[in-house]
Amino acid sequence: MSDKKEKNQIDIFKSVKSEALTELTPELLETGLDLITESDLLKDIPVFGIGFKGYSLYKKITESFFTKKLLKFLIELNEIPLSDRENFINELESKNETNKAGEKLLITLNRLNDDEKATIIGKLLKKTIIGKLEYKDFNRLTHIIDNAYIEDLKLLENNYHLAYISDDVKSNLHQIGLIKQSISDVKRQRQSQIRVGGNGDDVQPKLIYKINDIGSKLIEFGFDK
Repeated sequence: MSDKKEKNQIDIFKSVKSEALTELTPELLETGLDLITESDLLKDIPVFGIGFKGYSLYKKITESFFTKKLLKFLIELNEIPLSDRENFINELESKNETNKAGEKLLITLNRLNDDEKATIIGKLLKKTIIGKLEYKDFNRLTHIIDNAYIEDLKLLENNYHLAYISDDVKSNLHQIGLIKQSISDVKRQRQSQIRVGGNGDDVQPKLIYKINDIGSKLIEFGFDK
């Protein structure tokens, strides 16, 4: 692997360690793309540098959309002390995981079909850096978010009991790994119906959905304000 390629692979984590992150604000997203790309602030963040623009993986991506996703992701990290971000990346480097992890994350951010997903992933990385979420769970959730429909994900915000979510959406969330599925206990249903005066003959099994462990972590850490 050439030095140039290696540099591009870890740019996303170099950016996570950048002091300039503390100056990123949501208001920047309201600025025109031309002004954003020419911003002196962004030039201090490695992922927006010349290396990024020449990285062949992204030549077919609309630059404005990718820039917006990167900003939304990095803005979520702007309140984390630089020392905490450095410690997190240094730990990855000590395990020789930085190159592979950085490339994987950058490719995922590239591929996201909705910029709101980048915000959720940024929130999850923030919780990972400060030690509230394990890195393996961050990776798993990043994969799930990449494959999810954003409107389905948003229905989970503060919704551990899956209230007001249709069975079709629950089925989708089950397929991507955020909720668990089981079959109702027909015998218990019949007994319950008989106790209230029914005969229990018309009881049919039904699917029961409950949030699973990784889904709970998404709700807890992916939607905080």
